[in-house]
Amino acid sequence: MSDEGGASPVLLRGVDRASFATAFAVRLRQHGVPVGLTGIEDFARALLVTPPDSMSRLYWVARIALVRGQSDLDPFDAVFNAVSADPTFGVDPPLPPAPGRRP
Repeated sequence: MSDEGGASPVLLRGVDRASFATAFAVRLRQHGVPVGLTGIEDFARALLVTPPDSMSRLYWVARIALVRGQSDLDPFDAVFNAVSADPTFGVDPPLPPAPGRRP
């Protein structure tokens, strides 16, 4: 599916991919999924190389990069579903105004 400019819509537009990958991995770790630094790097790199244009593609990119064992699938799915259900998913918070500048 393309928009008028011919480009596919991209999830996480404007979001720092490395920060997103790290935050997602931290949540996985909190739920018992042993995500290593290589997995985080792989996930961030995959998000940069092939920006996901659907939740399904994001799911599979994350799962391939971050899940190493079948026992991690249920916690991964739970974290992915919670993150994707968050109304602020994929949105960078607005930056505060620079010191001395008006909003």
